[in-house]
Amino acid sequence: MIVLKIESVKEFMAALFGGDLFDRFHVTGCEVTTFAAFKTDGRLHEEWLDTDERQPDASGLVLWRQIKPHIYSLIRGKKKPLKMLIDFCHYMPNGDAGSLRIQFEKDELHLYTGYMQKEFSLDKSAQEKWDENCEAFIRKNKIVSTHLK
Repeated sequence: MIVLKIESVKEFMAALFGGDLFDRFHVTGCEVTTFAAFKTDGRLHEEWLDTDERQPDASGLVLWRQIKPHIYSLIRGKKKPLKMLIDFCHYMPNGDAGSLRIQFEKDELHLYTGYMQKEFSLDKSAQEKWDENCEAFIRKNKIVSTHLK
């Protein structure tokens, strides 16, 4: 696990909501606190969608690109949210899952990584690779950050 403090909050938020940077990630949960707390668990209810809107995806979770406009509608305006948590997940071909948590609170933005192995192993090389790839992803997209852990 690594923790990055995002120094360029405004630019990061523009990429998160205005670009397609995270669109391919699944959302396992999201919480936005403004005048009230709004939460979603990320489960996709395909029965609500039209047939042409459904995507062949066995995860059962929404993609960021599907939920992004709804989350953005909760925070747009002149006031910043009191708190915002977005938990992303990326499934690996071997059944493992990498996670990213975006946490905005008290005017600070942090990115946390995590890794869940399908099967127990003392070998942490896949987790280390995920952390390295996440840091490279942040650098590649010119997001200014400070490594905290």
